[in-house]
Amino acid sequence: AAAAPPAAATAAAATPPTGPKEWTGLASMPQATQKSLVDVLNSLREKNQNEMTVVFVGKQGMGKSSTLNSVLNERVAVSAPFQPESLRPLLAGRAAAGFTLNLLDTPGLLEGDAVSARGVASVKLAMKDREVHAIVYMDRLDEWRVTNGDRAAFRALADAFGAEMWERTVIGLSHGQLSPPNGMPYDDFVAKRAAALRAAIRDELRSPGLALPHCVVENGSRCATNGGGEKVLPDADRTVWLTKFVSTLVDVAKSHEKPMAYDPEKVYSSAADPNKKRRWLVPILLALQTAVLRPLVVGTIRRDVKGGKAGRV
Repeated sequence: AAAAPPAAATAAAATPPTGPKEWTGLASMPQATQKSLVDVLNSLREKNQNEMTVVFVGKQGMGKSSTLNSVLNERVAVSAPFQPESLRPLLAGRAAAGFTLNLLDTPGLLEGDAVSARGVASVKLAMKDREVHAIVYMDRLDEWRVTNGDRAAFRALADAFGAEMWERTVIGLSHGQLSPPNGMPYDDFVAKRAAALRAAIRDELRSPGLALPHCVVENGSRCATNGGGEKVLPDADRTVWLTKFVSTLVDVAKSHEKPMAYDPEKVYSSAADPNKKRRWLVPILLALQTAVLRPLVVGTIRRDVKGGKAGRV
């Protein structure tokens, strides 16, 4: 009888390899896109960095999963109409040319117009024990308004992760292949949509200094292409959106000395929530009311009653 294989060999065969997979989708991109992505990611080596982690957040149906799939050129995250959204974060790590790109997809932040506790918890789970270099807040270019639900999502993220998160955030605007209404030039429409969303975030968080760069993306198969087969936007420059998107994420990663490390034991919301400021004054004000204001009011009422000024009901 053949000798049984060593236990170590059996365990190795039964255990799937860990770590990022080879970025096979990169090889099927246009040559110019391949070179641009490898060059821009490798520019992080100037900071002795050979890995970048990006987290996608936002409401349901804004293009988080589709954009992740487009960046990797692989169908990793489920993204289809009428499909229920996963309640768990999804990590896709891909390695190429000695660099690792980690993309984290998360569930939507809202249930109706209210913040989803499960959605926020899922983002926390995604960021736990990870060093995050950039965050993408996804929305749609073809949305016209910033709603109360949007503002609630901005606040929920600030309360959960602090202001540092928004300092590392890029606004991603999906559905970029559109024709603006009323003949408005495409570039003007994009600028106004991005400015409105940026202003709402700054206003809600009371942080006028947030940079919040934006990128337009188009995940549809009918996206226009240039002569080299690269997907381009209908703007004046015919921007290759994928290269621009990843380049913006790398710029955000470079602009910070260290990556963001989320600590689940830390309370981030006290500085962000104005309702929690100066709570130490509450007992002092109560004592002042009891010791000073109450005797004055009671004394005035008694004098009025004694002088016959009190009314009857």
